[in-house]
Amino acid sequence: MLFRSTFLYSELFLISFIRISNTLKYLFVPENDEFFDNCSNQPSNVLNIHGLFDMSHFIIRRQDDIIYMSGNSTYNWNIQPLDRVEVSFQLFKFDRIAWLQTPFGMTIRDMCPVLFDEPQYWYKYWTKYITNKDDFKGKCPDQGKNLFYEPFSLNLFIELTGLPLNGRYKVVMTAKAFSPNNEERETSICVEVEGQFERLN
Repeated sequence: MLFRSTFLYSELFLISFIRISNTLKYLFVPENDEFFDNCSNQPSNVLNIHGLFDMSHFIIRRQDDIIYMSGNSTYNWNIQPLDRVEVSFQLFKFDRIAWLQTPFGMTIRDMCPVLFDEPQYWYKYWTKYITNKDDFKGKCPDQGKNLFYEPFSLNLFIELTGLPLNGRYKVVMTAKAFSPNNEERETSICVEVEGQFERLN
């Protein structure tokens, strides 16, 4: 019995070690100096980043591979305060003449209650830097509300286990709003960020 337990722990340690050893670290380098791109071939009711936020007073500048952001933005999307917002992120790879969907993606069925949760991936890179976040915790901002940011730099580091990443990629973020009766609202959001991954290890 002791031998069996020791063997089992050894196996688990070996599996964990292999997984850690095969983890690759990358920096995502965006192509667009303004960071955000419009999604292609979308109907008129699918809005871009400017349909989500008024970016008139939000500053984006680039130095080498680092994106610097500061200022404030105004929430533009005309949905109702009690709506459920479903957000999806999907990674695509450009292969020859077309964008192909990869296995890497995630969907958050109800984004507003977790928008400012510290363990979440987007908090580390975005909502952490909103200085008036206490005004919106547990809910999405109402239309016309300002979000104020402390200046921050956007370095998108990721760790993946599996095949290495190379070539052109894009992250597509879509957001859909649903009424309390689960009826989808007329407008939705789609934003792309194109770039390449630089391997760090």
